[in-house]
Amino acid sequence: MRLILFALLSALCLLRIPAVVKVKESRASWLASVFGLIALYVLGIVTPLETIDSFLGGVNVANLLQAIFALLAIFFFNDSVRQLANLPILSWTYYAPLLSIPIMITCFTLIEDKAPTGADFIFPRMGQLATAVYVGTYMLALLFTVLRLVYMLRHKARGLLAVFSVGMVVVAVACACHLAYVVLYHFTPWHEAAMAIGSWFYRLFYVGLSVTAASWLILFLSMQLPRLRLWMADALWLTALRIRFNANHSRFKPTWDFFNETLEDGIYKSLIDLHNHERANLVTFPEPVQSRISKIEAKLEARL
Repeated sequence: MRLILFALLSALCLLRIPAVVKVKESRASWLASVFGLIALYVLGIVTPLETIDSFLGGVNVANLLQAIFALLAIFFFNDSVRQLANLPILSWTYYAPLLSIPIMITCFTLIEDKAPTGADFIFPRMGQLATAVYVGTYMLALLFTVLRLVYMLRHKARGLLAVFSVGMVVVAVACACHLAYVVLYHFTPWHEAAMAIGSWFYRLFYVGLSVTAASWLILFLSMQLPRLRLWMADALWLTALRIRFNANHSRFKPTWDFFNETLEDGIYKSLIDLHNHERANLVTFPEPVQSRISKIEAKLEARL
């Protein structure tokens, strides 16, 4: 089931590439999805972790890649939310989390005895300063990104955005717990207290992510459904009409346009192709078809 889900998500990301090139607003969310998929893959969701890491030298490079791709996914997800909420970029802080990536790579190379591959790569090596800085930098970048998002939403945190912000705050607390664990475990003798605090990370992190994901999905759908109700039936009907009359001399192109254009742009393109088909072949569509085309054109003109 996980393999099927991963394959479907991968296919959707690939199919959306042409639309992403044309529609600037789609790029951040698409990049977040791509980096999230890669992070899931490196975690061993599809291929066993040992197999992935063996191609990378068997020294837990997969752990480093998972951290980098997860950070990039959250970074671009943050930007996607910013665009949805119509918020401005906060100067230099927009790129600040990316500065942690070269630091993480440097610290990872300094960790001793990185083999063998294991999901618990970090804990046995927490006594090393390089490991502490590596994990601490990663968590600090996540914490910074999440808190920046909460700060940007402070004046718009109402309704679902308020629920979304609460989820982000829980994620921030989880990151803070992990940072406290790193500091206490490496720099103090209070190892038991550090582990007790660190044990809350995964509980809080996944609860916060679940709340965030659910509220984001509902918010996204609530903004998209009116548009889908307005244009989806027309887009499907025009696509089927192009296929029926072979307006493009191809059965594939109308379907490709449907998936790779915005609904409004796809409808506009379909109307042009249908009118070109009429003129080129000196034909006229049946009256019911012509009547619906006229209604769709009137809707487009009213939108403009």
